[in-house]
Amino acid sequence: MAYEPFKADVLSPGGQVFSGEVQQISTRTVSGELGVLRKHQPLLGRLEAGELRLYLPNDGEVKRLVQTGGYIQVAGDGGVLLLVDEAYPVEDYDRAQAEADQQKAAERLDAAEEGTEQHRLALAGKKRADALVKLGDKLEKR
Repeated sequence: MAYEPFKADVLSPGGQVFSGEVQQISTRTVSGELGVLRKHQPLLGRLEAGELRLYLPNDGEVKRLVQTGGYIQVAGDGGVLLLVDEAYPVEDYDRAQAEADQQKAAERLDAAEEGTEQHRLALAGKKRADALVKLGDKLEKR
């Protein structure tokens, strides 16, 4: 089924990741999976590490990216802005690197004193690393 296209922008600190028309966006927020179609209610949400799928209007093509966190804004005019910490094609996902990052994050968390800002940041880093390893499980099943 074809949906009416709308404007979407994906930006990272490194620059523009994507800008163009999409028919649908599927992503992961801290509240769960989110699908966005044209005329979606306005919202602002926090993204979790996971897969970002941009359904393009060209014969069902899907641009699949790994996002490491950030924010999504659905504007009242129908445009969607995703401000991501980092995003890259799923083809560039490296399971061994994700597991190594998970191990380093666990070590940082173990070394941090509970109740400190360092501990809070280490915990957030561990959750992100865990989510990226878990994403690898989903990607391997496809």
